[in-house]
Amino acid sequence: MAKIFHILVSPDDARSVLASQLRRVVHQESRDISEASGYISAEDIYSTEDVPPFDRSEVDGYAVDHGSLSGAEEDSPRELEIVGEIEIGKKPEIEIKNGKTAYISTGSMVPRGADSIVMVEYTSKRGNRVRVFRSVSPGENIAHAGSDFFMSEPILRRGSLITPESVSLLASSGIDKILVYKKLRVGILSTGNELVNPGQHLKVGEIFDSNSYYFKASLEETGFAACSLLGTLPDDETRMEKFIKSNIDRYEALVSSGSTSAGFHDLLYRIIEDLGGKMLFHGISVKPGKPTFAASFGKSVFLGMPGFPLSAGSVLKYIVIPSLRGAYNANQEPKILISLPFRINSEKGKDLILPAIISRSGRAYPIFGESGSISRLSYADGFIAIDNTKNYYDRDDKVPFFPFNNKKRDVLFIGSNDPLFERVLFDASNSPTVINAGSWGGVEAIKLGEADVTGVHLLKGKQYNTFLLQERGSDEWVLVRGFSRTQGMISRDGIKSFSQVVSKDMIFVNRNKGSGTRDLIESEIERELGSRFAKEKIRGYFWEAKSHAAVAKAIHQGRGDVGVSIEFYATILDLKFHKIRDENYDLIMQKDFYSSSQGRKLISKLKESTRYSKEFPGYRFPKNIGEILS
Repeated sequence: MAKIFHILVSPDDARSVLASQLRRVVHQESRDISEASGYISAEDIYSTEDVPPFDRSEVDGYAVDHGSLSGAEEDSPRELEIVGEIEIGKKPEIEIKNGKTAYISTGSMVPRGADSIVMVEYTSKRGNRVRVFRSVSPGENIAHAGSDFFMSEPILRRGSLITPESVSLLASSGIDKILVYKKLRVGILSTGNELVNPGQHLKVGEIFDSNSYYFKASLEETGFAACSLLGTLPDDETRMEKFIKSNIDRYEALVSSGSTSAGFHDLLYRIIEDLGGKMLFHGISVKPGKPTFAASFGKSVFLGMPGFPLSAGSVLKYIVIPSLRGAYNANQEPKILISLPFRINSEKGKDLILPAIISRSGRAYPIFGESGSISRLSYADGFIAIDNTKNYYDRDDKVPFFPFNNKKRDVLFIGSNDPLFERVLFDASNSPTVINAGSWGGVEAIKLGEADVTGVHLLKGKQYNTFLLQERGSDEWVLVRGFSRTQGMISRDGIKSFSQVVSKDMIFVNRNKGSGTRDLIESEIERELGSRFAKEKIRGYFWEAKSHAAVAKAIHQGRGDVGVSIEFYATILDLKFHKIRDENYDLIMQKDFYSSSQGRKLISKLKESTRYSKEFPGYRFPKNIGEILS
């Protein structure tokens, strides 16, 4: 029978428990500094020498007592007697007195009596005398002993990642070996009958395993782990038990994804307990990622992660990696607080973890979607955490932000999705970010100053989009003519009306609220069936697909019978199409972005999009494409 979650813990408790367990299985070793980069220091390191160990010249020139050059200028130079040359790598035997000098190379030890170096560019040598055309100040062009760091000065802290720069510091101080934490040996596997490794043939109902690869890349990036991919396992109790039993002692940690919930087919937690594992927790009060468990096997730790990529990624970044830092005595990343662009309601009893981008206003713009979404991880700059201590967080309230690696972004698009415009955008940009939020979501993002550009197809009366020019704040942005595309009913059977949908009790695939297509659907239902018709009587009315492609795919795969999408998808999926109307898909751009070099490039590529006319059926390109509408 299914088992309810037990030993449910808070995120803080999960981190504490996991860090404590991982600390047990982390070991130390001594490594030569030539092989230490990428490891974590297990000791505080102090310099054994002053660096540099002596006063040395920073330039090629002449070692002098600065008083000898007092008042020297280009039209009244001072002449000094050359009494020798300082060889690099040797202690000088000569002393510099007033009126005397010695030639010195960069890096050479400064001789007794010299308190500055005059650069050779400001001198003219004749025989054993040199004319100097400028004065110098005491200490000029000299690197004094210990000016980089002193003997006994800390140069590497315990828990620090050893970088190539760290290795250079260690070598400069004469240290050849260092005590490090060995990388945690982690075995990674994914479970599920539907999983296929990348590179294999994908059958209907199967998906490629992405979690294993994401786990490995993320964990190894920290410097704490050396990971091995162990492949995929079907949901078969006997095979799972045999596999875990044979691998649990080969690694300090096994990390799996999938089969962690409390359903009838979720086997892992039962197998772990049957094999003698001590369940540390089963369930964390977070969303997504609640079905996460950890178990101890004495010399190893087993971590069971959710199967959906976003859920797994949330737990990895929010729980697992901070726990690893704790296990390795590394400082936690400094807490970053960032403002929200709009109100977000919290989840009762659970922290809400949302991928987010840093928008143009500097706020954390959350990317909403399903927990199975992989692209949300790809686009995100990090996660925000909405804890449950408040009922909601308002615009400009600050929340914790957990960053990924910094991403470069030259265009931020938030708005209605369109396959042709995405092609244009990627032609014009090396690193765009595309967030599909619907036409109204895009308008709001532009108003709030969060996005550079949005795509809209909104009808009011007989006007497409131009009515938006009357909106408040429209003097801050421009409306640019895009292209026209054909919207209509797509189906396998040639459905032409909502009357047919109702009479034949067909499954309708609706669009999400806030999209221009949803507005079109609502107006068409009212036009056909009247304003008093109860729309919820349409079977599937509450099915909200997030894109044109999602509607078409649902119909192509037989999960739905009919929907409203663009002609392009009907053509490429060989579905029947009945035209409702042509619509204008236009762009709203912030004025400063429109005037920028990147904005001008985007407009240029938009005007060139006619070259895709054969590749994108159902599109028309007006003569004023790329021009500002008023």
